[in-house]
Amino acid sequence: MDKNNIIQNVDACIDCKTCMEYCDTFMVSNDVLKSPNGRLKIAEKIFTNKEISEEEIIGLYTCTLCALCDLVCQQNILISEIIHSSKMELVEQNKAPLPIHKKIIKDIMEKDNSVNGNPDERLDWLPEEYRDEEVYENKDSDTLLFLGCMSSFRVKESASAAYKILKECNYDFKIFKSEPCCGEYIYSAGNLDLSKKVFQTNLELFKSNGIKNLIVTCGGCLYAFDKVYPLYLKDYDINVRHIIDIIYELENKKKIDLTPLNKSVTYHDPCRLGRKFKSGPLYTEPRALLRKCGIEVKELAEDHNDCPCCGAGSGIRGVDSSISIKIGKKIFEKTQTKEITSSCPLCIFNFRYVNYKTQSEKEIKYVTDYVLESIKK
Repeated sequence: MDKNNIIQNVDACIDCKTCMEYCDTFMVSNDVLKSPNGRLKIAEKIFTNKEISEEEIIGLYTCTLCALCDLVCQQNILISEIIHSSKMELVEQNKAPLPIHKKIIKDIMEKDNSVNGNPDERLDWLPEEYRDEEVYENKDSDTLLFLGCMSSFRVKESASAAYKILKECNYDFKIFKSEPCCGEYIYSAGNLDLSKKVFQTNLELFKSNGIKNLIVTCGGCLYAFDKVYPLYLKDYDINVRHIIDIIYELENKKKIDLTPLNKSVTYHDPCRLGRKFKSGPLYTEPRALLRKCGIEVKELAEDHNDCPCCGAGSGIRGVDSSISIKIGKKIFEKTQTKEITSSCPLCIFNFRYVNYKTQSEKEIKYVTDYVLESIKK
């Protein structure tokens, strides 16, 4: 979206404020600067070269980019895209990103991950029974199981369960011994030039290893490889699928035998597997799998498209963790079950953080945990 287009879209806003009724960050902060309407006004100032305050910059960077506002805008303004474009413009003007983003980006460039993980511990999730036989890049396969930063370092069971299930189904894939960060965090922070360099470096790595297909566990990685990489890499032709889509297909082909777990669980739709998934959405598959595991699935919204963000999208936790906690707590209050599950490790990580901070008694699990448990039984 170019500058003139952005200004025209901002001018099209009729100040109906419908978007504010759906914005999680505004509802928990009651701060207009942290609302879609307020952020559009900040964007207008940025793209017409007006001075903006530190509070206004923070207003932009506390947006989760969940895109709920895009769905309800009466003028069909792609508000979340304008907010992201505003971040990129601020970086061009040397007014952003914030110090926390610079620190995390530095970690990504030095450690190949966005969570300050020790690179030597990246493969700690790998199941013991497969360690001796794993040959990593040397395996003759054109399909890469790409675990990402969150699954590798913070929600390790989402990596190990995905790996185990594929192995038990004799699925053809390989993993990298030294896996890079997808770069989505850098992109969301607004540093377009650096993120494009990361994208290109990763593509060259994939090509040099004969990769034609990617299987991902993370919503952020899915968003990056499915939607963002094709925008900036002319020769990008890699097929990308989420692990849940693969397991759903394997179950349909009778490669997996699932037995009932007999429990009730609330399912949370990650933004980047739902309304932000260009090739998606993945709404049917995770629910169908859970039901085949003998699980009664409870919902957070009547329409899957309206499912709220977990509260951690687009790096907001580093800017203002209190907003993430409040959004997550609101979701907890909506749930009638003790257990909550999702298909993105960032959502799982944030829900666990909220659980700890609010002293709640929820059990938070990644979807593949239930599949693996059902297979074992």
